[in-house]
Amino acid sequence: MNNFYNTLIAFNKIAANKGAGTPGIDNETVDGINLDKLERYHQEYVNNGYNPKPVKRILIPSDNKRTRPLGLPTIKDRLIQKCLEQLLTPYFENIFSEWSFGFRTKKSCHDAVKRVKQRFQGIDYIIKIDLKGYFDTINHGILMRTLNQFIRKNKVLSTINKWLKAGFMKNGIKYKSLSGSPQGGIISPLLANLYLHYIDLKMEELIKEGKPIKKGNPEYVRAWSKNRHHKLGTDRWINLNPKPRVEYIRYADDFIIGVKGEYDKAEGIKNQVIQWLEQDLKLIISKDKSKIVKANKGTRFLSYLIKVNPTNKTRTRKSTKNSLNGSVQIQVPKAKAEEYGYEYNWLKRGKIKHDEILADRDELEIIRTYQTIVRGIIQYFCLANNLGVLTYLNYLAEYSCLKTLARKWKTSIARVRKKLNRGSTWGIQRKNSIRTMGSLLLG
Repeated sequence: MNNFYNTLIAFNKIAANKGAGTPGIDNETVDGINLDKLERYHQEYVNNGYNPKPVKRILIPSDNKRTRPLGLPTIKDRLIQKCLEQLLTPYFENIFSEWSFGFRTKKSCHDAVKRVKQRFQGIDYIIKIDLKGYFDTINHGILMRTLNQFIRKNKVLSTINKWLKAGFMKNGIKYKSLSGSPQGGIISPLLANLYLHYIDLKMEELIKEGKPIKKGNPEYVRAWSKNRHHKLGTDRWINLNPKPRVEYIRYADDFIIGVKGEYDKAEGIKNQVIQWLEQDLKLIISKDKSKIVKANKGTRFLSYLIKVNPTNKTRTRKSTKNSLNGSVQIQVPKAKAEEYGYEYNWLKRGKIKHDEILADRDELEIIRTYQTIVRGIIQYFCLANNLGVLTYLNYLAEYSCLKTLARKWKTSIARVRKKLNRGSTWGIQRKNSIRTMGSLLLG
């Protein structure tokens, strides 16, 4: 942080962010920051004169006409947070668990789902534990004690503690922050990951304890000698470890635990993890959303449906049809298309509707907006083996787009189709190119 070059890099990254023009409580934006002011902010921190301001809290639209709070730190606070985040991230990347994927360098949701597919083969039960309002319930005392285990610089620790205590402004009134990570803070994801690092370490212990202790199966050897092993429900190895095999993947506060063993073993692990979360980390568990499910029934993780095919006792030769015994299925939930329909206001009470806001925009922008949304959804679910489920999403988007264009032109859907007909699809031609609605959607 003593290096001004780090401050310059941090400012350039902040300025490139789409929210750079949104001010905090001091109404300052990146446009009002020059080199002299950057140097002054840098020296404030170096000389221990830096004190963060409360975060400006506003409400923004969420799904189903609800709102959610958004924290807006000042540009100066964003800058100092970015500087420390740049310094701390490489250090903690060497410490964080291989089972943690959220807000990590070169790790993504897709990487987490791929790891589930690799590791959850043969799992019998899946444990899902839901944390209620995780980012708002992080205990400041526990977080600071955790930071003290890894960071020896008092200035860094003091600065982070100031951010935690800075509070927020709402309707001109200042409120204290008694818990939670810094609202809207650039450094919040890093701190949130560190807070759950304790659970990662505990789960690593369970994973190691449940590793199979293998011994050759004499029954399999006898069957092999008689060329009958493929007909028997005979495993090549016998597991001598009485503890269940455990798998675990975490993305931020969303994590999934797999158990190979009896239900009571899975229940014991679930209760143990809840105890760690509630007693050691003082987090709040949503009991009605935390459950154990049979792996072949499946559960959601990062919007995907994770299912594990049951393990049968019959075997087949390599020359016959491949067995799906214990394999992991990554799917799009059947209800997902309809959920997106309501999220993007294409549906209302089960009926497809137009988009009132888009109806005032250029027709090319209308089509492009629908295309971008659907293309992004399809790209996110590229790991699923049942993308056909999203065919209904294609229908919702296309019909809502037609209704929006019909509203814009004050005409019927049939006339819109006729006007924009391009053979097997429909679209708008501009400057020797055609933007068709079907070109980027499911065929």
